[in-house]
Amino acid sequence: MLRHLASLALASALVLFAAGTASASGLLLDPSEPEGNAACLECHSQPQTMVRDGKTISVHVDPEAYNNSVHGIISCSRCHAEAGPEHAADPTKPLGLPTGRALRVLKSEGCVKCHAGLYPASYNESFHGIAVKNGDERAATCVDCHGVHDIQPSRVETSSVAPANLPNTCGTAECHPGAPENFAKGKEHFVVAERESGGLHIVYKFFMGLILFDTMKDGPIVMFELLRRLTHK
Repeated sequence: MLRHLASLALASALVLFAAGTASASGLLLDPSEPEGNAACLECHSQPQTMVRDGKTISVHVDPEAYNNSVHGIISCSRCHAEAGPEHAADPTKPLGLPTGRALRVLKSEGCVKCHAGLYPASYNESFHGIAVKNGDERAATCVDCHGVHDIQPSRVETSSVAPANLPNTCGTAECHPGAPENFAKGKEHFVVAERESGGLHIVYKFFMGLILFDTMKDGPIVMFELLRRLTHK
């Protein structure tokens, strides 16, 4: 009997510890703030707009779309840390955020707080990531491909990154207008230096070996020629 009670106590302690860890990680909605999203959506569920930097922008969020998204289990403040108590007290006060493409770049940088590892590493090596890193705000960010408040996994038919929807997602007027059906086929998130990238990893290794071979073969020629010119003036 005592052993059974001890087992139950241990199991309960582990459950409480796991719940606390999940909450502290920021991946799940904190049980202490379940009403947080409701407070935000009380205003943002309405078709409201605001003027920022001379531009009229929408601040509307579809509650149903958000609650059914992959982020529906987390609180708004996980992504919108700037909307703190001061915003709740005076929603009309500017939050100091940029607009347009600059805002999309800024918000996409926050995705790595949860989605670490492969996703940011592969994005940073991609054409889009390199362009954004070099200051080109026109290049696609996380939210351009995956959405904002209605993000769904690629296995869901309505997801913007579902295989059938990728041509439309990539083929917008701002990105690749007229993208054909096969434009975005293939694996998106991969790091060529790792074996998981398959054939691309083999190509990467081949060219790295070719560069090393060429450097070892031709490097001494350049060095000896430079030395000859310096010593025979």
